[in-house]
Amino acid sequence: MSKILGLDLGTNSIGWALVQNNIILGMGSRIFPEGVVNLGEGEGREVSKNASRTEARGVRRQIFRRRLRKRYLLKELAKHKLCPISPDLIKYWNGTEIFKNEELQDWFKLNPYELRAKAIHQEISLVEIGRIFYHIIQRRGFLSNSRSAGADVKETSTLFTGDAKIGKIGISTTLESIEKNKTLGSYLNSIQPKENEPYSECLERIRNRYTTRQMYIDEFELIWEFQKIYHTELTEKLKSLFGGRKKDGYKDDGVLFHQRPLRSQKHLVGYCAFEPKKTKCKISAIPFELFRIYQWVNTLSYDFNGEKQEITSEEKEKIIQLLLSKEKVAFKAIRKVIGKSESNYQFNYKDKDTIVGTHTISQLSNKKFFGKQWFSFSDKEQENIWHVLSFFDDRDKLKEYALKNWNFDDKKATEISKFNLKDGYSNLSRKAINTILPFLKQGFMYDVAVGLAGVKNVLSKENNWAENEQFVLDNVPEIVRSNIKGGYIELLKNMLKNEFNCTDKQLEKLYHHSSSIETEIILDKLPVNINADREIQKIKNPVVITALFEIRKLVNEIITTYGKPTEIKVELARDLKASKTNRQETRRRQQILERENDRVKVELEGLDQRTNHTNILKYKLWEECNKTCPFTGKVITLSKLFTGEIQIEHIFPWSRSLNDSFNNKTLCFADENRAKGNKTPYEFYSSQGLEKWEAIKLQALSCFKTKAHYPNCYNKFKHFVKQKHEEDFISRQLNDTRYISKEAKNYLSKICANVMVAPGQMTAVLRHNWGLNTVLNKEQDAKTRADHRHHAIDALVMACAKRSHLQELSKRNRYHKNHELKDFPMPWQSFRMDAETAVEQILVSHKKQKNLITIRTHKTKKNGVEHKNLGVSARGQLHKESVYGKRKAPDSNEVFHIRKPLESLTTEKHLDKIVDVTVRLLILKRVKELGGFVKGKIPADTFFKIDENGIKQAQIFLPNRNGSKVPIKKIRIKENIGGAEKLKEDINQYVNPRNNHHVLIYKDEDDNLKEDVVTFWTAVERKRQKQDVFQLPEDGKEIVTTLQINDMFLLGLQNEQVDWDNVDANLLKDHLYRVQKFTSGDYYFRKDKESNLDGKLGIAFHYIKGFGTGKTGWKTFNPIKVSVNSIGILKKY
Repeated sequence: MSKILGLDLGTNSIGWALVQNNIILGMGSRIFPEGVVNLGEGEGREVSKNASRTEARGVRRQIFRRRLRKRYLLKELAKHKLCPISPDLIKYWNGTEIFKNEELQDWFKLNPYELRAKAIHQEISLVEIGRIFYHIIQRRGFLSNSRSAGADVKETSTLFTGDAKIGKIGISTTLESIEKNKTLGSYLNSIQPKENEPYSECLERIRNRYTTRQMYIDEFELIWEFQKIYHTELTEKLKSLFGGRKKDGYKDDGVLFHQRPLRSQKHLVGYCAFEPKKTKCKISAIPFELFRIYQWVNTLSYDFNGEKQEITSEEKEKIIQLLLSKEKVAFKAIRKVIGKSESNYQFNYKDKDTIVGTHTISQLSNKKFFGKQWFSFSDKEQENIWHVLSFFDDRDKLKEYALKNWNFDDKKATEISKFNLKDGYSNLSRKAINTILPFLKQGFMYDVAVGLAGVKNVLSKENNWAENEQFVLDNVPEIVRSNIKGGYIELLKNMLKNEFNCTDKQLEKLYHHSSSIETEIILDKLPVNINADREIQKIKNPVVITALFEIRKLVNEIITTYGKPTEIKVELARDLKASKTNRQETRRRQQILERENDRVKVELEGLDQRTNHTNILKYKLWEECNKTCPFTGKVITLSKLFTGEIQIEHIFPWSRSLNDSFNNKTLCFADENRAKGNKTPYEFYSSQGLEKWEAIKLQALSCFKTKAHYPNCYNKFKHFVKQKHEEDFISRQLNDTRYISKEAKNYLSKICANVMVAPGQMTAVLRHNWGLNTVLNKEQDAKTRADHRHHAIDALVMACAKRSHLQELSKRNRYHKNHELKDFPMPWQSFRMDAETAVEQILVSHKKQKNLITIRTHKTKKNGVEHKNLGVSARGQLHKESVYGKRKAPDSNEVFHIRKPLESLTTEKHLDKIVDVTVRLLILKRVKELGGFVKGKIPADTFFKIDENGIKQAQIFLPNRNGSKVPIKKIRIKENIGGAEKLKEDINQYVNPRNNHHVLIYKDEDDNLKEDVVTFWTAVERKRQKQDVFQLPEDGKEIVTTLQINDMFLLGLQNEQVDWDNVDANLLKDHLYRVQKFTSGDYYFRKDKESNLDGKLGIAFHYIKGFGTGKTGWKTFNPIKVSVNSIGILKKY
């Protein structure tokens, strides 16, 4: 009999049920952390684990590479006598990190701004020149990538104009000053505060300004040319080493201005289904564009007066020529070009359907580029042109190449330098496409062309294809057509063996459109090895990766315990088949979206902008928000729109919602976006006062009123001003679940040939009609999500559902959307009772984090030599990001100081943390002027006021006897941090170790129970030192147990009440709890099945405090640690 496994997949849960011969063999729910991490920012504020790790890794790499540049420069400076120490000492310093040298310290103390000013008009020493170079490499200015979309920096952007709100000085202002002072360094030296000069509010800052790379390059050139007159050591070779640039004809970029190219992403390109060793072909490639249009044309047919007809070769050629000249074509135009517009010609496409033509070919054959001459080029010449367009990433170089090699005039060369090929990859490799294409051109349908191409692939080397081509064309199409479900592969093999004596090795070269599934070997279990891990990790979605690893563990455990299933059914969260009217409505919406995108593309082409996804989206958002930034109220001009100054912003932040829908996006100035950070509009602006938030709402309302192309823009306004976004998590769960189900089907096909994916609405209706809602919810016939076991019930429904149920539900859904199904048949007579019994036996399994560190070997190659590095990384965040300094005032306890923005103080209690008493008194005086604290909160405008220009004006000042009052913007505060860890030896830097790893419960020499709370930092250090993670303290005699998050315990039972040889789930289910959280002396336990994390009443929650026999005492509950595996089998720990 069939053994059917039902799976209900979620982003943080898997429900399962195994059914055979009307018997429920087992059921369970597995709960695991979602692929996101809560960084402690409050309810619902989650950040993708992948995103947070990537961001942190990016910062580390940036710091490391800056350090690498500086070290390399220092080595070269020492080598060429531009630094006061020897190369050997530099090498020793790099190797040991121990270096104290007074000469070098004095060298670092030299004022680089003074030196840069002197270097352009008087002689300075070589070591002073070296100090200038070291200063330049520390701050090299903004560098634009000239061929990236929107990378051209406009003179109206914030980079040029600056931002008075945050005191940022723009490039234009700095350039004007450089003209008067010759170089950037000379100008900055002129505004440098003089020694012993009092503070002045009119003083211009050196920092907090935008600069360009070119400013530093120009300054380097002036300094070098002037100083080489006095120093013969400054040779052209040395100039190439330090400041040479390939663009200026030097062999390499010098160390000062070298820019690391972007890392190649070729390794992420997938492999061809027919040629597994070949990567997929780009969709911009000429063979693929031809392949796509010929494949489509061969599907075209029509009815003429009720009789089916095929289009002629001449008609096909006309259609091909039309598609070669257009990127997209309405099907109505295709009917017209072949002269079949009349209504008695009924095609298998609608007039409004959009047919994809060609992008590369249609553009390059346009008169603005090569024109009709394009079609006279050989295949090789066309490929060469395509490769040139793919290769160049610099517009100037591409223009130069076009002028020199293609005989273009300046206008054409400029135009083609702006032309961009489409991004993306097809499913097949270039080799497979080129093999299949000739048969498509002969008019064969795709499946037949694939079969013919496979045969040609087999015969092309060992046999004479030319001699046997006609035989193949006469026989293979008939074989393929006679077995349209895919069974023809064996017939083809037999034919090739009999007619051409082909070996099994040769037959592996056959193509087949479903061979990737049919030739897959069915495994006994899902593979667990490094290659299998890498296959899962190819999916670039952390939520899906986490779910698939859990599927592997759970399914393998089911196979070990119950045997291999013969059929697997997976629930898919997708709408059930809708009525014809609904399908038409969906299609109508898609067509409207296509027309809107086409309209915007025309607009972009008129503006000489790339018609890529980002620019189309930006333009649509720009129209929708009335060409005004809804956050600042500033007008967004076209000159700014496609620059980095204007950013696409998620209203409800992406890192917290993963909501990438159009309704969650708008435009924002980059600086405002950075200031807003990871907050919603309400969170950011309401913190600045009620008046500010009300003004923002009115501003947003005036923006979102463009209904011409965006009739739903008012919904976006409502989304923009929303104060809570609970529904976004549901949306994310739904979308991710769809993706997981799709990937899970492919993955589970490795162990089972019969895997079915079904929509979630079917489960809901069947669950209701089979009476399963009341298994967990006795009061009403509705699904309860408060009990984790509802996942197992959904899985049971999946396992028992049959195709007949789907057909019946689909039919009733089509005609009676809200129709109550009556007399719906049960899977078997006692099904409802059996289901309730099985659910009562479920012990919910919770995953806990086990690995503390990961050790990996990284292999790199340099100059042909392979290097191996051992990398050790913690599986979690070791400490909070803030770094403190330890201080101890006379007659006081140790505290930790940190400098923070004044605005970080929000309550009256925060003022007690201020280190400087004078500053504290000044703030209290200001608060008193504003009428005092508001319910313990510091009133708005205490620290800063926003003037009529939107600029923050300080309100608290330190007195200054000889100059202007000094505005206070940042202050030092003191914190008491328990268990602070020193970050580096010999440096006064401490961090908060953040979270606890475990609590160890032990007995001392007097048999008293005690605890030892161990931080994650300490646990990792123990693991790195190869010590036991769970260590008995010095006063300990015996370890009783340990507590970690999601450890499982039996509460309220004595040891003798549990029969470990014959575990009774009925007895233990009411006593099974998991560790929800803990702090020193406080342990929180929650029922294994309970999904509500807030409730603290009833038997679903227990709180243990102290080791006595009181109401919340340890001895009262007698916690017994147990293990529950992924399928819910309980064992003694």
